[in-house]
Amino acid sequence: MRIMRKGALFMCAAFVALATIGCEKEPKPTPEPGPDPVDPAKPLVEGTFEVKVDDLTADSVTITITPSDAVDYYYACLASDTKKYLGGEDEVIVMDQLGSPNAENMIFRGEQSLTFSGLIGHSHYRLLYFQYDSEKKRIFGDLHRSERITTPDGEESIGLEVSDVTGLSANFTITPEDKEATYYFWLDEVSDYEDSFEDSDNVLIQQDFAFWQYTASLYEGTDWREIMRQDLRSGDLEETSDNLYNVLEWGVEYMAYAYGIDEEGNITTHMTKRKFTTKKPETKNTTFEAEITKCEWDVAFNKYIVEAHVTPSDPDAVYFITITNMDWYEWYFTSNNTGRNDETFIQYEILKNTSRPSCDIVRLYCLVGEEVYKPYEVRSQHFTPNKRYGIFIFGMSEDGPTTPLFIKEFTTPDRPKEE
Repeated sequence: MRIMRKGALFMCAAFVALATIGCEKEPKPTPEPGPDPVDPAKPLVEGTFEVKVDDLTADSVTITITPSDAVDYYYACLASDTKKYLGGEDEVIVMDQLGSPNAENMIFRGEQSLTFSGLIGHSHYRLLYFQYDSEKKRIFGDLHRSERITTPDGEESIGLEVSDVTGLSANFTITPEDKEATYYFWLDEVSDYEDSFEDSDNVLIQQDFAFWQYTASLYEGTDWREIMRQDLRSGDLEETSDNLYNVLEWGVEYMAYAYGIDEEGNITTHMTKRKFTTKKPETKNTTFEAEITKCEWDVAFNKYIVEAHVTPSDPDAVYFITITNMDWYEWYFTSNNTGRNDETFIQYEILKNTSRPSCDIVRLYCLVGEEVYKPYEVRSQHFTPNKRYGIFIFGMSEDGPTTPLFIKEFTTPDRPKEE
């Protein structure tokens, strides 16, 4: 899965990767200007603020901020409420804010009604504000954060249906209202959305932008928009998870999502999300017996070729089989060494090692009933002399593994003596 991070976006008048967020002042609360500059003989006194959310929609919020009489100038800006940014040190946050090209536009006096537009639905924000020393052009007192402001879900303009869910795959139908407009479609685990992406559409979109920017950085002279455009779709679409993830994991909750985005990277619609859970495979009590029936030296490869005869207790059993290095298995997958276990090995073999779509796993890597496994034909696999290997077998269905892992260990002979 893609899990990349991007720095928090400032939701003020500055340009950010997702949108330009406008901050508009309502005319009625504009106060009479005070002395400018502040009388240097008059010492600054730390004041207080009252913050009230007056109106909140999926893409905008209006906030009234009222300073006490002791406050002359203050800074106020809406920021994306992410752990990576707002969880940092106040000093760093203030430096970032005052270093923004638009910082001067975010300095106010008196009561203000501020409208921040261009927000993302189902996302979290906070108003950052602090008293400002206009003479020394720096913060005076402490940085303040408002209570979390969460925008409601926006109206969907992209239809999204999930169907044919198995333990390893799912199909999707995407139907945008605007058949000519471009959009982005992907899926992630719900646990990632809720934890890594902080249950925020805004943070999830930031992650998508970060992925495109990182990929572009690998190719000198490539603009990230070129990478992004390769991922955009338009019109109605029938899609399968096999084209996105290769294989989904059984018994896991996923979230498919889509949002409008044009070829310049501007967000054009709210996000549509659909959650679904892949099936859990039916557990079976099938057992296996296996033995090496052939171990011959291959002069061309200077290694052995082997064949393994497998007999399942169920003559119709479908099972996944591979042969791998026992030393590697014991180092990487035993609980005594790494905390991993046989279940982790099964996940590795299905989800990572096959690098194939779900429809190919049974066809390419599984056997049915009593069979002779020939790894040199299936995987072009040969084996080093005098080394410990294991025959690894587990029952398999279209929904995932159905039995515990079976292991039969063997050791290849020494290298044959040359005649």
